[in-house]
Amino acid sequence: MSREDSLEMLARRAGLLPEYWDAFGTHAVVSETTKRIFLAGMGMAVADDGEVDASLKEMERRAWSRMLPPCLVLRCDADGLDRLPLAVSVPEAARDRALSWSWRPDPTGLVDVPASAGDQAQAGTLSLSDGAVVGGATVGGVGHLRLSLAVPLAVTWGYHHLAVSVDGVEPVTVTVIVAPWRCYLPAALTRGERMWGPTVQVYALRGRDDWGMGDFNDLRHLVALSAREGASVVGLNPLHALFPTRPGHASPYSPSSRLFLNPLYIHVPSVPELADSDHATAILETPGFRERLDALTATDLIDHTAVHAAKWPVLEALYKTFRARDLDRDTDRDRAFQAFRAARGRPLRLFAIYQVLAETFADVGHSYHDWPADYHHPDAPAVAAFAAEHAVRVTLHEYLQFEADRQLGRCCDEAQGAGMPVGLYHDLALGADSTGADAWILQDLVVEGVAVGAPPDPLNLNGQNWGFPPLNPVGLRERAYDAFVEVLRASMRHAGALRIDHVLGLMRMFWIPREGQAQDGGYVFYPFDEMLAVLALESHRNRCVVVGEDLGTVPEGFRERMNHENILSYRLMVFERHMDQSLKTPGEYPAMAVVAVATHDLPTLRGFWTGHDLQVKNDLQLFPSAEVYDRERRARADDRDRILSTLRDAGIDVTDDGSGATLSSPLSEAIHRFIASTPSLVLLLQLEDALGEMDQANVPGTVSEHPNWRRRLSVPVEALHEHEGFRALVHLLREARPRAATGDGAAVANG
Repeated sequence: MSREDSLEMLARRAGLLPEYWDAFGTHAVVSETTKRIFLAGMGMAVADDGEVDASLKEMERRAWSRMLPPCLVLRCDADGLDRLPLAVSVPEAARDRALSWSWRPDPTGLVDVPASAGDQAQAGTLSLSDGAVVGGATVGGVGHLRLSLAVPLAVTWGYHHLAVSVDGVEPVTVTVIVAPWRCYLPAALTRGERMWGPTVQVYALRGRDDWGMGDFNDLRHLVALSAREGASVVGLNPLHALFPTRPGHASPYSPSSRLFLNPLYIHVPSVPELADSDHATAILETPGFRERLDALTATDLIDHTAVHAAKWPVLEALYKTFRARDLDRDTDRDRAFQAFRAARGRPLRLFAIYQVLAETFADVGHSYHDWPADYHHPDAPAVAAFAAEHAVRVTLHEYLQFEADRQLGRCCDEAQGAGMPVGLYHDLALGADSTGADAWILQDLVVEGVAVGAPPDPLNLNGQNWGFPPLNPVGLRERAYDAFVEVLRASMRHAGALRIDHVLGLMRMFWIPREGQAQDGGYVFYPFDEMLAVLALESHRNRCVVVGEDLGTVPEGFRERMNHENILSYRLMVFERHMDQSLKTPGEYPAMAVVAVATHDLPTLRGFWTGHDLQVKNDLQLFPSAEVYDRERRARADDRDRILSTLRDAGIDVTDDGSGATLSSPLSEAIHRFIASTPSLVLLLQLEDALGEMDQANVPGTVSEHPNWRRRLSVPVEALHEHEGFRALVHLLREARPRAATGDGAAVANG
């Protein structure tokens, strides 16, 4: 076999696509250098031809010498299975031996599924001679057979453990994941009720007692107001943990950890310890402190560093009070804290340790690679010793997560208590920053030397490099998707719906060598079917609707698969077009979808209509030439004409000259009436559009050149109901999409 053939075969078996076509139809071939970088990042030795051959042989050997793969993923309806199918690999010499098995079921169970005999530990034997031969191979001179068997065992949804052994063969224990056929939907959505709700960047909320950025109390006010106005859902930006030593690194889509929350969302006056905290009171009464807060709240742009500087010492003071009054004293507060610790387990412990390590070595560097070598791995003895020595500080970060979780839980309770069928709609970022906590905690799964991005498309002619590393698809399966499960559970906690950013990443991701350009990248496939099964299982466990952000270059058949899986598509009016660029009619939108005018990476409705976003990009020199800028302005004028004609064709009366001089309230209402008339189940109203804001939350392609993730809404949340534009759009949506008389979050037989 030639060098090229061996490398190509290894790459294909690892899921690397040898070629692709971008959004313009341009054919790209993935280079040998890129393949080697990707394979090395996945833990394979490929430095020379000999290593490639050895890695290929080892992959083949493992496929046949291991009796079962690292996990088995099955799908069924709520009644479960009456037997467990297996494909067992054994040496030919073991063909007539007995296979012993033992079964340990998932102890947590599912609220939707009744207990059965399959929920009890069981054991037994099977004769391998009864198995049908479904494959065979000779590996290392030894013949192997793959046999199809069925264990007489009732199996229900959940994560189970199966141990098998055969005399003379290495025994194995595998995780068996049994999942519903599709994701969860509440009864209201299965009945086809069309819902609506506001969407907001939580940090952008302005409250009458916030500390310079939106917090969970502001969110609770918004939830209560939205429920009163007939909304069924409140959409949020990612609330992931950011960087305590770098608060200015504020992108919610490039977090330190997707497993935990940003403590700066804690509303200080709502922390139970405040009333008894002399430490916190002393800070609050420090001369000039109130003036600092007033200055922070008066601005239209968030100063994340200044907010952190003001809030963090107070949070530390509140923790001191908790330690003195409650910790390990069996109070109600302590019992709740200990229960939270137990529920979040090892990930919480490691996250808190990482936070303290990051603080300790902040002057050394931002990445764990910059720290002393003894602290590079979470399981290192030096890390355990460090955690013991800094136990008080480690517990601080656990406490902050506990309180942030409690306050977010109150927002969720507010939505449920008000009868919202969905409630909080969380957003899961695609990945985590390479210098953050997740990269340290999950480093055995993180692909080194590689970043995630996208090939060239109409919005990004040079492609995109998003900077964060991917997870190893081979490693994910080897670990029975435990990291994926943890991320889903963390994100679905206190959520009625979860939007998965770039949901295409469940099927394939575009990898780029870290030192290369997007043109040097290629697609790597993930275990799509199995990850969908895990997603469906967690969706039912958490009674959480799943929304997939499926913008960009979407593979053929992908959206049809999403629909089959009960994953709602994500449709934006500005992108819903035919090949000739004409806008789709309301009836052409899918029912199984979330619909909106735009999103955080796109201009607000006012910014779009007036062309303000194009002016901003030109000022930032994001256009390669003045000619391109002029072309974009002409295209925007054409888009305004298309929108006006589409509205009129849909029977929506609107008067506008199409000049883009201003966005009138009647035009804004007409556009929202248009998307409200679509059959799509969920409509999201951007608060920026309701308030007529000009600037968008984020301008892609910029970092420090523009105040991304810093803009505050112009109206306090307590006064939203008084704003004329907000009132008009809420009235329109309440009439177009009335909520049922009783909220219904009950489970239905949609597995």
